[in-house]
Amino acid sequence: MIKIFFTQFLFLLSAQFLFGQNAFHTDTLFVTGKVKSEWSFPISAIKEYKSDLLGDVNTSCSAKQREDSKGVKGVLVKTLLDTVEFDYENRKMLNEFYFKFEAVDGYTVVYSFNEIYNTETGNHLYIVTEMNGKEMGEIENRILLLTMNDIKTGNRNIKGLKRIVVCKAE
Repeated sequence: MIKIFFTQFLFLLSAQFLFGQNAFHTDTLFVTGKVKSEWSFPISAIKEYKSDLLGDVNTSCSAKQREDSKGVKGVLVKTLLDTVEFDYENRKMLNEFYFKFEAVDGYTVVYSFNEIYNTETGNHLYIVTEMNGKEMGEIENRILLLTMNDIKTGNRNIKGLKRIVVCKAE
């Protein structure tokens, strides 16, 4: 009896793993932390922002491999963040702010406020809205974050981005 139950349990578990929802995609991006009110950006809202044509780019999340994608378009992250009101007392405090970009699998990448708003990185940090002829909602690894100007590409790209946490250094 226990053997049958255990076999059925393993079958259901493996079926969920093989045929269940992809663990590496999300449909809404949340912005939380040191903000006056938390924000959520569903895919439909992200697509409303102006997308830039990035062209044919490597969308891999590893510096050791390539995933060449064609016709990539994206929205600048700072364009999304510009709609969020940060919680600070004076402008100088923003020098202490940083952003944790978190994926559904736990992978995390950190950018400082100044890195996004005061360096070229901020002009090359995108949420992908289209690639390989597919719109954002059809992309397998959505929501995809790309850092286009890194010397060693891939390490700061994130598949399945679920949250941006606004933090203040202590």
